[in-house]
Amino acid sequence: MNAMNANIDAECPICQCKMIVPTTIPACGHKFCFICLKGVYMNDMGGCPMCRGPIDSNIFAQPSQVLDLKMNVPKSPIVTLKPKTAATLNSNQNVPALDLDASICDPEERKYWIYSGKNQGWWRFEPRNEREIEEAYNAGKCHCEVVICGRPYVIDFHQFLQYPRGVPNQARHVKRVSADDFDGIGVKGLAGIFVPTSLISMFNDCCNVKPVSKSSSKYVVHTFGAFY
Repeated sequence: MNAMNANIDAECPICQCKMIVPTTIPACGHKFCFICLKGVYMNDMGGCPMCRGPIDSNIFAQPSQVLDLKMNVPKSPIVTLKPKTAATLNSNQNVPALDLDASICDPEERKYWIYSGKNQGWWRFEPRNEREIEEAYNAGKCHCEVVICGRPYVIDFHQFLQYPRGVPNQARHVKRVSADDFDGIGVKGLAGIFVPTSLISMFNDCCNVKPVSKSSSKYVVHTFGAFY
């Protein structure tokens, strides 16, 4: 039961996937992905999706978070077979849980998608958006659409631009970069979540001496919704 509750707590009620940058509404305590909750707020969709309570705009001002700028797409909650389907399987057959978000890329060959911010620098797309963009790019498409904060955006692979659907005059540049290029560019943050340069430099200095973490590089960050 505790494991089940942990999975439920880790799942965003909006996108129904494991939360990326979990963000809590102070008034009611309900938790969502930062970008999912931001979409609800920006599109005036009636407060908290769970209880319709108020969403404090300060959530998108300067709340502290912990963020891995190179995070992978997290694994979604376990997908189980429907009872009727499961009954048709041999009882001795082991059926592995489906990992719909697993990356098939070699870490050394992994590519990141970044976009130019409104006011400064380069920012990484939210990992699930990034995955959709990479899949479309590898499929040889000339463009694709992704939903960002509840709004459809076009990614143009010919001109390497992104813009709100139907509003090409609001285009921003995008890039597809390697892990080394990602580090060299000095990416500001992820999906509107700002990581201060001083913390990145501090982390890199520490890494020259010894690894800070065996699994990921995490930074304390502040979120600024206006940067997306």
